Amino acid sequence: MVRAFLFAIVSGLILTPLGWAQARQWQFRWQQGQTLTYVVEHATSAAEVVGDSKSDTRTKLNLTKRWQVLDVDASGVATLQLSLAALRLEATTPTGGVLLFDSNDPAKSDEHMREELGKFVGQPLAVLRMDVYGRVVEVKESKHGPASRFDSELPFVFTLPAGAPAPGQEWDRAYKITLAPPQGTGEKYDAVQKYVCKAVANGLATLTLSTELKNMPENALDRVPLLQLQPEGEVVFDIAHGRLHSASLKIEKELKGHQGEGSSYKFQSSYTEKYVENK
Repeated sequence: MVRAFLFAIVSGLILTPLGWAQARQWQFRWQQGQTLTYVVEHATSAAEVVGDSKSDTRTKLNLTKRWQVLDVDASGVATLQLSLAALRLEATTPTGGVLLFDSNDPAKSDEHMREELGKFVGQPLAVLRMDVYGRVVEVKESKHGPASRFDSELPFVFTLPAGAPAPGQEWDRAYKITLAPPQGTGEKYDAVQKYVCKAVANGLATLTLSTELKNMPENALDRVPLLQLQPEGEVVFDIAHGRLHSASLKIEKELKGHQGEGSSYKFQSSYTEKYVENK
């Protein structure tokens, strides 16, 4: 990914005393021509009870994401292009059937999934402009999905504050969630993500992340698609290299009475993302 630093420089950055890491401003350090590669594992389950009917769906998603830095302007704002090098999706239906797509083995993939998901691999999916704090300045292109999704699902999971927080320090990010079709018709909801610096050591900062919706739909059924947009967990930022190192997020939410008395909907999600060196 990033153009290799000399071993001595890397060692010096990583082994620099804690005081240096806290004093230096935390920033994403974009470099034109670099490629940031991340491996993602995402498992979800949704269990619904309505009357005598019960349904359970599960998914396992594996991705290799690549962010290519196309340009960096004088203010540090970078233009990045997103693509997928690999995609594997396994979906278990309410009837117990299993549907599979694997970009590394398309011949063994479900025909319909191969047709729908194959187009996501090996081509640009989005082009964004991002600042040194991890904030999306502009969505120049989004070929699959609305541009608004990058408000609620940040490309690098979180945003940085100005300066270098000490352990225990907090900051937050206010934003809007837009429910685009088929989940909604453009409804917007106010949300806040809160970040807390947990520890700084060996050139890495560990943070906790939590999400809160400020206004919820009155109708419980309308809250269902919002459950999957309320993650919490832990993020690790590589201060020395100015990049996301890893993230581990989860969601455990349940609605009761969303379709009458006795009904319920439970959503669970486990998400991990980790930076990998380019070979």
